[in-house]
Amino acid sequence: MKIKNIAILTSGGDAPGMNTAIYGVFSACQNKGINLYGIRNGYDGLIDDDITLLTYDILEGRINQGGTLLKSKRSKRFFQSKYIKIAVENLKKHLIDALIIVGGDGSLKGAMELRDRGIKVSCLPGTIDNDLNFFRTIGYDSALNSIVSAVDQIQDSLSAFNNGAVVKIMGRVCTDLIDGVAKAIHTDFVIKDPNYSLTQLIKKIKAQNDGAHLPPVVLVLEDTVDSVELAKILQNKCNIQVRPHIIGYIQRGGSPSAFDRMYAYDAGKYAVDLIADGKAGLVVGIDDLQHLVTKAIENSINYDKIS
Repeated sequence: MKIKNIAILTSGGDAPGMNTAIYGVFSACQNKGINLYGIRNGYDGLIDDDITLLTYDILEGRINQGGTLLKSKRSKRFFQSKYIKIAVENLKKHLIDALIIVGGDGSLKGAMELRDRGIKVSCLPGTIDNDLNFFRTIGYDSALNSIVSAVDQIQDSLSAFNNGAVVKIMGRVCTDLIDGVAKAIHTDFVIKDPNYSLTQLIKKIKAQNDGAHLPPVVLVLEDTVDSVELAKILQNKCNIQVRPHIIGYIQRGGSPSAFDRMYAYDAGKYAVDLIADGKAGLVVGIDDLQHLVTKAIENSINYDKIS
């Protein structure tokens, strides 16, 4: 069957490169004479029938911006059977032949719900957490660079006064971002577990507070410890000023890196090629050689990193 209409949505936490992925899909659709429809606000938009035909005028100027021009939501309704049924009916009403979903593990679980109801679905791994079964997810490289840049600037300023810092890093339970930042800024002070040893941390900081090392930068994985409270404790125990820093959404925002732009664009185009060849139910990502590879949706979710 010739594919005439494809729809795309972005779901869950935004990741730099989502807009580039949309453009990759759009470009491939244009080359194949396929209409591309955008669904706003993730799965909620699919339920609410917020579906519109995408044109270059809509995409122009947004292709390499951060965020997502289609907006995103974490839909609580979608995992109820009655709303999944509505979503399926809306896709059929618009004569959508296949759906492409850009998002993380929750988005992929939603994709399986649609696939199991007869919808042709393909996915692109868009999440800064890097918690899917690919070498890199779209957005991880951009987020890593943004965090390292922010921490470098914090360290530049604080080192002028020999002050330390406690910096909260995103990633949920997945440690890829915080591990990458730790390597890039050369710090051994990393808290990834709420049951960490405060005594050992204080001992290590005191041992390096000798004038021969940079002031300590302690990285804290979100939802482990209170970074503000930890900064107060370290300041009192280590006899140095320690400032807490919550970088927040700077980690998820900003223009995608060159790597993520190339990755997202190529993966988006390839997803359309697969659909046109009758292949669905796949996630397009990259392996450790940075080659595009596909995996079944079930095999793309890394339960070790999200549990």
